[in-house]
Amino acid sequence: MSYILFMTNEEKNLIDLYADQAFHGNFIRQEIPVCQCGKIYDEKELYNAPGVFFKKIDVFGKTFTLIEPVCPICKRRIPANFNVLN
Repeated sequence: MSYILFMTNEEKNLIDLYADQAFHGNFIRQEIPVCQCGKIYDEKELYNAPGVFFKKIDVFGKTFTLIEPVCPICKRRIPANFNVLN
């Protein structure tokens, strides 16, 4: 997947829209993305990813969007992990 060179403006706008809910939410909270190769993305570094995917999940009837960045080192999609807060 070496065709991914940079993130689009639309993806950056969607990160702005979903990052607060994903990483600071009161109901669910996404864990910081960590690739199998060791690359770690904190919330502010997501803009430096070559691309991102947005994964919609349903938890107890509510829909949330998680952010899955593409690793610049191994070009893999980093799957989103989350916790349900109580």
